[in-house]
Amino acid sequence: MGLPVSWTTETGATLSVRRLAAADMQNLMTFVRGLSVSARYFRFGDGDYDPLRDSALHDCLLKPEQGVHLVAVSLQGVNEVVVGSARYVIQPDGGSCEFGIVVADSWSHHGVGHRLMTALLECAREQGLASMYGRILASNLDMLAFVAGCGFDIGNSPEGAWVKIARIGLQRTPSARHT
Repeated sequence: MGLPVSWTTETGATLSVRRLAAADMQNLMTFVRGLSVSARYFRFGDGDYDPLRDSALHDCLLKPEQGVHLVAVSLQGVNEVVVGSARYVIQPDGGSCEFGIVVADSWSHHGVGHRLMTALLECAREQGLASMYGRILASNLDMLAFVAGCGFDIGNSPEGAWVKIARIGLQRTPSARHT
């Protein structure tokens, strides 16, 4: 999949999904700080999460051997505004990766998450990874429905009933050959 991927929404907004760049860090922090308490809780495990108090967002610029971080951006005048973020981190086994995804509340249910997840899955396939998984709070029913709709299998976690594991295989399906 070639990135960036751009499209126009039903409201006429122009959005793009592309790799996170160093110049995006301030916009990414603004995006995270603008998320609702529930969105921050479901993504970061802390409704009061503030990227200015935590250095974790500075670790978002991943080297290819570490994973991929994508952002969905909206063009507003000459400025880009981050409206979604998705990433995966390659696990020590070298064949699997763990994902995280979050979309701005005002852009939820407008296809942004699907575009991000499609691009994230394709990047992982291109990188030769065998599977992707995510840890999702059992109370995050919207995310569980979203990943199930994207083809993930959802199972219980050894951590307890409060978290679920969503997993998908990344092997490409061979194309039917016509003779």
